[in-house]
Amino acid sequence: MSELELLNELENFKGQWFVINCNSGHEEKIREDLIEKMNTGILSQYIFDIRISKAPIAGKNGKVMDRNKFPGYIFINMIITDETWFTIRNTPGVTGFIGSSGKGAKPLPLTTDEVMKMLMIGETKEEKVTPGQTPKKEKNLFKAEFAEKDFVIITNGVFEGKEGQVMKMDYEKGIAIINIELFGRYTPSEVNFDDAKKLNY
Repeated sequence: MSELELLNELENFKGQWFVINCNSGHEEKIREDLIEKMNTGILSQYIFDIRISKAPIAGKNGKVMDRNKFPGYIFINMIITDETWFTIRNTPGVTGFIGSSGKGAKPLPLTTDEVMKMLMIGETKEEKVTPGQTPKKEKNLFKAEFAEKDFVIITNGVFEGKEGQVMKMDYEKGIAIINIELFGRYTPSEVNFDDAKKLNY
């Protein structure tokens, strides 16, 4: 789906987009529970879409699988009322809304630009293997201009412009685990070596 197609689709929804924080690894089950609530009773008039942001990733065997880009987060389009806010917050596995200051304050919605960046499916790099050809066993290690514990800035992709600390590096895959501030808390996120640059303070 192109950026324009996604924008047109998002603008058709009646509500605003919010981010739900939930138990990581249980996003699909929680989403199913929320969809069931969305399709029953009066909530169907206020909740319009519930999504988990995913991106296709190619494994070593060439098989492409969808991977959750933001573990522990679910995106919901809704008109926030006392009833919808209470119902979602009290769904098993949901730990709260991102953007709420607490003390009974309702959360702030995402901007259109934020929604686009969170839900847009990015391109992934795949290793091409000719049919009938056995992938080479030798491993070409990737190089990076930074090391573990370095602070970097993301130069490309959904996290572009964000800064974070490198927690772990996989030289076989060319991927770094970077602690990035996301929705008010630090979240370990996978970033390609080529998409990060060391910060020199």
